[in-house]
Amino acid sequence: MTISLESQGITITLKRILELLEGEDEDDYGIIKPTDYAFKTVLNLVSEAYYLMGSSFPRASASCDDEGGITLDWTSLETERQVSLFCPFSADKRTYIYHETSEEYAVDYVVSASNLADWLQWFRGE
Repeated sequence: MTISLESQGITITLKRILELLEGEDEDDYGIIKPTDYAFKTVLNLVSEAYYLMGSSFPRASASCDDEGGITLDWTSLETERQVSLFCPFSADKRTYIYHETSEEYAVDYVVSASNLADWLQWFRGE
């Protein structure tokens, strides 16, 4: 099976999210697997943003915090821009999108697939 270059961004991102489910549940520092809430939230946002963006969806790195929340990071040395999506371990905490350039940064608490797609298009310089 061959993956087209057009779909590599979403394919790599989804693979990295799924890899967070592998391994031990906890270590000495806390939870190292995402909670169901964080996993479902990030998958829904990413899937819907991909639906809106299509092949221009960029690849992200994925990590899990010590409470089971997930962070996706998009970083570009070329455009000197970064976008991060944080999905917390539970609905009691806030999901947010962090974005920065070499000169400024901000946090956006209005999180939806369309807003994520808008920030990812900004990230790509579109």
